[in-house]
Amino acid sequence: MAGPLELRDFAERLLHGPALADKLFDPGPLPLADARRGPALRGRVDPGRAPALAIQPRAEPFAKDAALADAGARGRALHFFANHELLAIELMALALLRFPDAPPAFRRGLAATIRDEQRHLGLYLERMAELGARLGDAPLGGFFWRTVAELDSPAAFVAHMSLTFEQANLDHAAHYAALFEGLGDGRSAALMATIYADEIRHVGFGLRWFERWVEGPERELIARHRDALVAPVSLRRAKGRGFDAEGRRRAGLSEAYVAAMANLPHHRGRRPVVHLFDPNAEHELSQGPRGGHTAPPQVLARTRDLEALALFYAAPDDVVLVRRRPSEAFLTALREAGVALPELLEVPELDGDAGALAARFERSASRPPLDAIERVQPWAWSPRMRARLRALRAQARLDTAPSDDASRELLSKALGVGLLETVLREFEGDVTFADRLSPLDSVGRVARSLDEALEAIARFRALGHAVVACKAKHGTAGRGIRRVLPGGPEPAELGWLRNTLARQGLVVVEPWLDRVADLSLRLIIPEPGRARIEGVGRVLVDARGQYLGAVLGRPTTGLDSGLARFLHGDGDDPRWLEAVWRCTAERLAERLAPSGYVGPVGVDAILHRDLRGQLRLRPVVEVNARVHMGHVAVHLQRLLARGAVGLWRIVPKARLPASLPAVELAHGPGGKLGVRAGVLPTNDPDQAEVVVGLLAVAGKLEDAAALLARD
Repeated sequence: MAGPLELRDFAERLLHGPALADKLFDPGPLPLADARRGPALRGRVDPGRAPALAIQPRAEPFAKDAALADAGARGRALHFFANHELLAIELMALALLRFPDAPPAFRRGLAATIRDEQRHLGLYLERMAELGARLGDAPLGGFFWRTVAELDSPAAFVAHMSLTFEQANLDHAAHYAALFEGLGDGRSAALMATIYADEIRHVGFGLRWFERWVEGPERELIARHRDALVAPVSLRRAKGRGFDAEGRRRAGLSEAYVAAMANLPHHRGRRPVVHLFDPNAEHELSQGPRGGHTAPPQVLARTRDLEALALFYAAPDDVVLVRRRPSEAFLTALREAGVALPELLEVPELDGDAGALAARFERSASRPPLDAIERVQPWAWSPRMRARLRALRAQARLDTAPSDDASRELLSKALGVGLLETVLREFEGDVTFADRLSPLDSVGRVARSLDEALEAIARFRALGHAVVACKAKHGTAGRGIRRVLPGGPEPAELGWLRNTLARQGLVVVEPWLDRVADLSLRLIIPEPGRARIEGVGRVLVDARGQYLGAVLGRPTTGLDSGLARFLHGDGDDPRWLEAVWRCTAERLAERLAPSGYVGPVGVDAILHRDLRGQLRLRPVVEVNARVHMGHVAVHLQRLLARGAVGLWRIVPKARLPASLPAVELAHGPGGKLGVRAGVLPTNDPDQAEVVVGLLAVAGKLEDAAALLARD
């Protein structure tokens, strides 16, 4: 006579039995005896499936919400969910066999969860039949199986199954219960409501065991959860359609965890681009090929403060590496203002020893911190950055890092000189353009010796330019430039020229122009030889050329009527400026093509008055083959409501107003929310060390400026 059914017998039938009757087998009252646990099941295992139920490489695409008004489409949607229940039954049975030494209470709880999953599968099959669907009518995917079946511990199992896939089902179940109810399908809605209630208990079950096995009071739960996941599963997989905060709270997840999950992007299946903010490439290159790189402490503090800017230009599927994760309150404010947040990965080693940084990203056999990367995009490439990110680049599908020599030339001030001359020559014979663009004889000269530099200074003086600028090959934010006044160069300036030429190999000499307004052309190079214009906007700089912020709106926003008329062609040719920007983009793409560069490029431009006082456009002042503050401004502008203008300023933290006007949102076309008024910090003020970015929004530019002038 056979003995009582053992838990192992139950698990083996669920896992290996090929028929649906095996998967739905009722073992009788729980708990089952668990005396004969047997040895742990090792190696690769596939679930027993009849041919009609075999796991396929890909599942049928899920129907969009709009299609679910059709009963047949709802049947296919339930088919998708039923397969998840079947996989959950098999995976939980496998866990019982993989981990025979797990605590008895865990094994009993897992058996009870299996009975819930069996009930869910039965309910799905019943409702599917009423809607004309049968399990196996469409391909059955196996993502859950492929990512969970070979996990090596009960802790890893609950991290993936309970805290990730079942947590995501809280969102799915709540979303589709409401959707089906709205479509008048009360039976399907009630089914999803049942699933929802049970999933709360299942997430809570996994949470309790995870907290017991993966202790770490010094580390937040979300960090422990993230670190327990094995690629390609990530925290994004723990979110479904919508976001059900209340269900998560009822499962026992903390407010801090729920807030962090709310700020996490949804998974869309696209390979992420990995972004890193480090604006010190030019400082590194300014030391010359043999020079060391140690940015001043104030610059490093500013870098830490502004690393959050990558949140604005990264896509929602991307990953942003940060030295310190901003507070959830700050991230929540961004999300509520319309920022589609990317995933953040906290990497304290970003400024540390290169070996430690490499070790952080070395691919291990089981748990690389990132997987399936599309490419890596730091703020700028340099020899140092290329070397520091070597391990991460090795994980990417595309390695777009330029060579060390190419990165030096991509950030050279000489690049802008050649481009400006090319653009001006293209329009040289057209009176419409020639009278509006900088004179050809004002194009800078590249000097590779002191004699060449002095000759260029004398040449511009002879043309009537009393003040001449000398720029180092590599410099940024107004540094690396000397103004040579009448009677100069002085001995100190001569010394600077000699030292810069010896260290960097060249300087650019050009006239110091009567600057009226600063503009920037924002480009993306999606592939070598092709450029896409992202936008054109006004920027704000100080007397030294250091970046202060941007005006968000049309390029003419805030300009006096004379300047605005000039940019609009004085009524003669309103599209002249578009032609200049297009030419600049195309010629630049051609110049960059041999380097293979892919990514953002910013082109600084100015409006200035010539020696006769006539307005001119200098379409190229400098070329920055890297991410540019203008790219941040493009994405900030997309947050504005229709009719609103913005002023983005980077201010010293010491001058931060005591209080900031609250952000007000307004609905635009298609129901899209936009910021219509108020001030939005663009980095976390509470964590900032030296500077804070502030986006002030109002109906008029002067009103936006007034918001930042408050005490």
